[in-house]
Amino acid sequence: MSLLSRCCKSLPAFIIFLSIATALQNVPGDLDGNMIVSDDEIARAEADFAKGSITEQNLTEIRHIHDAYPITVTDTQGRNVTIYQPIKTVVCDISHHLETLRTLGVPASTIIGGPENIDIYSIFPEYKKLTCVGSFYEPNVEKIIELHPDLILIHPGTGSGTFGAFLGPLLEQLEGAGLTVACFACSRPEIYTGEVEKLGRLFQHQEEAGRFISFYNGVLKAIDEKVKDLPEKERPLVYSENRPYRASNLDIAPIQEAGGRSLYEGKGDIQEVNPEDVVASNPDVIIRIMGEEDYDRRNADDTGKMEEIRKEIMNRPELQNTTAVKQGSVHLIASPLWTYMPFSGCRHFIGVAYLAKWLHPELFTDLDPKAIHQRYLSEFQGLDYDLNKRGVLVYPPS
Repeated sequence: MSLLSRCCKSLPAFIIFLSIATALQNVPGDLDGNMIVSDDEIARAEADFAKGSITEQNLTEIRHIHDAYPITVTDTQGRNVTIYQPIKTVVCDISHHLETLRTLGVPASTIIGGPENIDIYSIFPEYKKLTCVGSFYEPNVEKIIELHPDLILIHPGTGSGTFGAFLGPLLEQLEGAGLTVACFACSRPEIYTGEVEKLGRLFQHQEEAGRFISFYNGVLKAIDEKVKDLPEKERPLVYSENRPYRASNLDIAPIQEAGGRSLYEGKGDIQEVNPEDVVASNPDVIIRIMGEEDYDRRNADDTGKMEEIRKEIMNRPELQNTTAVKQGSVHLIASPLWTYMPFSGCRHFIGVAYLAKWLHPELFTDLDPKAIHQRYLSEFQGLDYDLNKRGVLVYPPS
């Protein structure tokens, strides 16, 4: 059976009927069924309170809905998504959603369903027993509908390939069951702050969204101001890989943001890399992205695996005469600080800070990527995570 068939197979009619009945709950204070509390309806609620028909808590809730809702945003697929009352339950299909909602201060109890294998991420201890709804590329539609959340966050995919093929039918099926769906990636640096701002509005956490966006933009702006006018000859050439001579053109953007030149610029989609091309290009810096395990889980002094990988790169016979190897400019970075591979997340901007420090140490003597990282973990993620004791995210240490 194809992935599309498995994900979008027909559901039992009784499940759909039950889900529509539960998903289309009345909005408190809405008397005419249009999901909006009008001025006349708020006046009616105040009259009911005066007569003792509703409680003060009921009236407060109705007033809030009247004042703040509906809220409409345009999601990453260009779809208008409208919320008519506070979101009390949400389902997410990728870990990036969970990390972003935590940045926004959305209570963990709000999330009632999440992606498979979330228990392997050490930075999500509160979600280890979360109800599994599959993955963004193979969602468990029946389970999502059974949970009937107020909102479902779906990764929009790439717009092509297998996921692009079934996204439309998936949305049709979920919305046909009376559920509200919003497509946000939370994994693409070029649109991340826009998504954070919109999610902040949907969840009524605009202040938290604004505070994070200021932090995020501040980090990247400080880097951009020092590298934006650098001539090409002052931008180090970078060879990046995620396995020996395997790479992605997704590496290009962070390298450029940090003031470097990627070996893959202008070469289209990159997967396999010819070692001879690397040798001929003579890179100034080599970056290895590590994504085969959870490097957040390691003790800070447990650097053996990264030491081993770096030594293997440094000892490749074909690379011995490259500037990067001769000068020891070989750096390893774990996928939580990158934009793809297992365990990647929303810390890509911190990865750019580390890159800038490696590529232009003379320009960024006052840049402290570790301090930026620690602030993110403590202030925006609310984690008891001391980088002096835990986590091996870069090597050699910066």
